[in-house]
Amino acid sequence: MCRDISFHSEIQIVTNDFQGIKLAPSLAHYPEKMVHVTCEILPTHPIVVNRNALVLANMSWGVVPTYIDDPKQREIQRRNMVNARSERIIDDKKSYWYRLRKNRCLIPVTGIYEHQKVKGFKNKIPYHISIAGRHGFYVPALYQVSQEVDQSTGEIFSFASFTMITRGANEKMAWIHNDGENKHRMPLFVTPEMEHAWVLDDLSDDDMTEIFNYSIPSDEITSHPVFSIRGGKEQPEGKERDAYYDWGGKLPLFGTDSPLTETDQSSLF
Repeated sequence: MCRDISFHSEIQIVTNDFQGIKLAPSLAHYPEKMVHVTCEILPTHPIVVNRNALVLANMSWGVVPTYIDDPKQREIQRRNMVNARSERIIDDKKSYWYRLRKNRCLIPVTGIYEHQKVKGFKNKIPYHISIAGRHGFYVPALYQVSQEVDQSTGEIFSFASFTMITRGANEKMAWIHNDGENKHRMPLFVTPEMEHAWVLDDLSDDDMTEIFNYSIPSDEITSHPVFSIRGGKEQPEGKERDAYYDWGGKLPLFGTDSPLTETDQSSLF
């Protein structure tokens, strides 16, 4: 699962990529605060969606499970609805995601975060991951607009929520995301052409399947370790959360599992 993203940029990055896109009022976008966005708080995020025209609109991360009546249980279950496996969207006709497959949208990001288990380290090491040569990119997602009830006033209102689509990891991402119940998964990274196709009205199930089958080559993935992004730890030297952090030069190189020894490090120079 991918539970942490970054949109450390200005909205202009989206308006440049999607010419003529309309901006919804009061967009939830504060670049200095969105260097790390975690699904754990079910945050609001600007989302590219086709609603008769392309719009950048506010949506909340974590699709509301409308099949649950109890408000508290709905909120709890939403944290399990922040990701949708691509394998279940078309092939599993009984899944919640199959029902939402026509509700396609894109999550603008400048990167995502994933954690790696490394021998000798008590905690997993977070990595910032992006696509080589791109200042920003878009992760395919599904959205839902549901009718919700304000528990204090009884007022009914429309609520838009989204889920990020994931697929099996490529070699690079499997090396990073190497532990946990959902290890060896990655967001559905796609080409710019596929991003634009994803929000077309006439995209068929076969077209979607073709996109789901695309696995980005490992050499197009750019990654670097960062300092802890969770727990509120102060960043060293006042660095941003997406900044490179070398962890004492002891992390393994891509394709290996063991941390570098002093001998390994000296052989690099």
